[in-house]
Amino acid sequence: MAQPQSGVCAEANLHGLHLFFNVLDGQDEAVRVALGQCERLQSELSDRFSESMVSSFVAIGAQYWPHIYPECIPKELKSFPHIRSHEHLMHTQPFDLLYVIRSDREDVNHLFAQSVRHMLAGKVELVAHIRTFRFLDGRDFNGFIYGANTPHGRFKRQVALVHDSECFEDQGSYIHVQRVKFDLNRWQQLSLNDQEAIMGRSRLENEKLENSLANNHAALSELKSTDNLPLLLEQSMPFGDVFEQGSLWVSCAAKGDAFEALLKTRVGNEQYYDAWLDYCQADMGAAFFAPSVQFLQKMAQLTEN
Repeated sequence: MAQPQSGVCAEANLHGLHLFFNVLDGQDEAVRVALGQCERLQSELSDRFSESMVSSFVAIGAQYWPHIYPECIPKELKSFPHIRSHEHLMHTQPFDLLYVIRSDREDVNHLFAQSVRHMLAGKVELVAHIRTFRFLDGRDFNGFIYGANTPHGRFKRQVALVHDSECFEDQGSYIHVQRVKFDLNRWQQLSLNDQEAIMGRSRLENEKLENSLANNHAALSELKSTDNLPLLLEQSMPFGDVFEQGSLWVSCAAKGDAFEALLKTRVGNEQYYDAWLDYCQADMGAAFFAPSVQFLQKMAQLTEN
């Protein structure tokens, strides 16, 4: 039976580290073999630092997947949606690999990342890395709790993971990543009532508000499927320093088009779009698929043999 990678449906942690790689020319087979060791790295760090609640997953970029696994291409995998309006641009930046590491100890994340780099040494180039962290009681830098639409318990797996025991995609997840930077100077000039009207929720209690803008953030981002479940699982976390602040939005879904449907609803048109978009800007977007542990191990064995 297929087993999902631990980080896809993991509970919230205090610290996150996201590594973005491009594979060097001629190293596709070597990377296939190396990725078969991902579960071993996870188990070693989890056993060594059990109190840290470490979890991880590796995902393969939409453009790169046909190069590393041409015989098995997820049927709904495609490039990050190219959506633009006159006011809001959704920038794309494809990567070959994404490695997500999360735990309650930043030093454990660092050790894990060093192990990943050692495993992939000489095969890949580290293009970017983004450190994230839990802010206050699970809030974004705008003061509001993020992930209000997040499913819990068994519903996490139902929303985030492919369920098809006859297909290699079983227990895999369609991953989309956006780095979003906030214009907090403008945001903080608004009154609390104006902020809550834009977000569609109360800042303190995180309750939905009736007297909000028609195009408030909650109304256009907390979409439900026909099963009355969220379209996707958010594994997002704030990132930032004294110079800039924002959120790294990581979504996990059983359907390849879930993220695009949500993004199209939020961008809308010139007259009707998510009001929160006026105070943030996405400067990076990429699409991936995170296969099951067994898929990574099987493909590594086939290559070695």
